[in-house]
Amino acid sequence: MRATRDRILQMLLFASLCLPLQAWAAEGDDREIARDDEITELKRKLDVVVTELETLRTQVAAPELPTALESQYGLGPAASKIYSVARGVSLGGYAEGAYTRANSGSDDTWDMTRVVAYLGYKFNDWIVFNTELEFEHASTSKEGSVSVEFATLDFLLRPEVNVRTGLVLIPMGFVNEFHEPPFYYSNFRPTPERVIIPSTWRENGMGIFGNLGERLSYRVYVVNGMLASDFSSAGLRGGRQNGSEAIANDLAVVSRVDLELIPGMRVGGSYYVGNSGQDQDIDVGGTDFDVPDARTAVWEVHGEYRWQALTTRALWTQARVADAGSLSGLLSLSGADDPVVARRMIGGYGEVAYDLIPIFFPGSEMSLEPFFRFEYVDTQNDVPSGFQADRSFKQRLYIPGLQWKPIPNVVLKLDYRKIDDFADGDEDEVSVGFGLIF
Repeated sequence: MRATRDRILQMLLFASLCLPLQAWAAEGDDREIARDDEITELKRKLDVVVTELETLRTQVAAPELPTALESQYGLGPAASKIYSVARGVSLGGYAEGAYTRANSGSDDTWDMTRVVAYLGYKFNDWIVFNTELEFEHASTSKEGSVSVEFATLDFLLRPEVNVRTGLVLIPMGFVNEFHEPPFYYSNFRPTPERVIIPSTWRENGMGIFGNLGERLSYRVYVVNGMLASDFSSAGLRGGRQNGSEAIANDLAVVSRVDLELIPGMRVGGSYYVGNSGQDQDIDVGGTDFDVPDARTAVWEVHGEYRWQALTTRALWTQARVADAGSLSGLLSLSGADDPVVARRMIGGYGEVAYDLIPIFFPGSEMSLEPFFRFEYVDTQNDVPSGFQADRSFKQRLYIPGLQWKPIPNVVLKLDYRKIDDFADGDEDEVSVGFGLIF
């Protein structure tokens, strides 16, 4: 009996010792489970963060490598960045400035010509918004301005046919669409592409664009017409409406084609036509007179050839303004500056450049290109009967220069411009400047 009781006491003692050990072990298991749960939750949160970072990386595009920037749909490489984004926001831009010294007695100037931001958003793989915001001359005072250079909504349906609407760049010439500073020679855009093709020329409109095969591209837009009441002896530049509450009583059509004949050789042309009267009036001594229809037609042909280190380019353009006599008469009576609007304006240029870097440093991404451009422009080529042509608007320009790109996105430029007009004689300018894209 005693032995039985002692055994029961031993068992109770053993149980009393084991229970805390079991409780401690159970608590340990709970802690292990809790730790596993915490690790699982941390992994889940880390996966969420990684996913969000990947989303931001793919949706916010700011590629730094020059190879990431390629021209698409006729726009410059920086302006085209949005088309390479999978979805979301794209940021880019360009800037340029120059110091100019003239011998004509005018002041030397040092101008921050423009700073530009590209902002785009890709909603999905076929709906894209793209815009260019420009700050000119570093200020809105004096001649400075802030403007929207283009703002387009694209519907990318298929390579052959796409739709574009908004404030569109008129697809004419070399630099109106493709105007980023590393991609044209000299510190100044060619004169015929500023006064006859009034770059940067943009109007509100819509149309289609695309590629027919690998070598042929086209663009066709319907846009608001120009304002004939702002034409002048200097050309068509004043007639741009630039998307600012544009009067659209008269519409215009512009079309362009480009063909790659062989690798490195591209030719093309464009044509713009439409009335420019816009049902407006001109005040002459307190009496309003109707602006004539002033049907305006502008055409140009261009060609470019690149072979190894050699680049050549040429363009010829011509504009015709109907009712130029009536328009010039009204502008003269109203007291407008330079009121004689020509019936025909002509201009063109040719340029050649050669990259010296491959000779001395084969394989380098740098370039060093001496270049030469000859320009001819006459915005008073055929004036209406009864008016005298202003020969100061007939000019020949000789522009030798040098540009250096330490990388493809950055350029330093030096050029000399000899301007020979047919009224006041020669004028000489030397300019040093820079340009960049990102």
